[in-house]
Amino acid sequence: MSRPDIPADIRRAVLVEAGHRCAIPRCNQTELDVHHIVPWADCQKHEYSNLIALCPICHRRAHLGDIDRKSLFIYKQNLAKEFGRHDNGSFQAEAVEIKRRLKEVNVNSPGFQFQFDFPDFPNPVERIVSRNIEAWGLELLAQFQDGQSHWDDNLEELPEHFHNWPARLSGDYEITRRDERLISIRYTVDTYYPGAAHGGRATRVLNYTLSPFRPVTLEYLLGDLIRLPALADLVRQHLSDTGQYTDWWLNSGTEPTEDHFSLFIILQHGVLFIFPEYRIASYAEGEQSIFIDFRELNEICNAEALEDISTLDEDYI
Repeated sequence: MSRPDIPADIRRAVLVEAGHRCAIPRCNQTELDVHHIVPWADCQKHEYSNLIALCPICHRRAHLGDIDRKSLFIYKQNLAKEFGRHDNGSFQAEAVEIKRRLKEVNVNSPGFQFQFDFPDFPNPVERIVSRNIEAWGLELLAQFQDGQSHWDDNLEELPEHFHNWPARLSGDYEITRRDERLISIRYTVDTYYPGAAHGGRATRVLNYTLSPFRPVTLEYLLGDLIRLPALADLVRQHLSDTGQYTDWWLNSGTEPTEDHFSLFIILQHGVLFIFPEYRIASYAEGEQSIFIDFRELNEICNAEALEDISTLDEDYI
């Protein structure tokens, strides 16, 4: 099978965990690869717990066996402890109450207005979550800066009406769950680009277990994407039971693809799956969602993942 790219959230988490430096103690190189401790050929998965940031030299040494797998796993386990010990607590974003804000205004043509808020968690492990979200916000800001650089370099090509319509982005969040096991955050990102007929709104979710720290992806939740059709059947049945959706919308919007089910937040007693506009209902009906109890997910999801994210007793789930 062809090897897919490492998902951006997982890659970012691996790099932030290592402080954007090689994870081998005292190496400190900043040119980095993301290495599979158990080789891709054997695992065929991009799991956070199996990925570590290495410089090209250490990466090559790992492939040659000079740095063995057991050592790599030990270095991986120590990263969260080291992060909390050495993080100086300073962010690039200014503090706004108990959250932080990335903000930039560009007054050129068409210019842009950028504001992205994220939580400032004090606990050492939770700070890795804050760092991951800040890194995502900086990626979004870089996209706006790159777009403006393009217009700055091609000012003569800029349509007249663009001068009065700056690009805009606003990122707001809601912490839907935060406890000793997990942090789940739901983002609303509103964007407007010069020349567009209207703005766009997108929901983004961020789920992290804290002990051990890892991003909760759909693949981790299920254990294996081969279980995706069973999840799709369960979600489709719940949606059908509401009587709100036509068969055509449900059949097309709940096909067992990773894209259809990767948008979810983890609550105290189950998982809320979110569907953007046009996925299972018309644009006018807006975003849709359906809640699935942990007990119903017990037969479908990875038992280890459910244990990591559930607040319920084993007898309950």
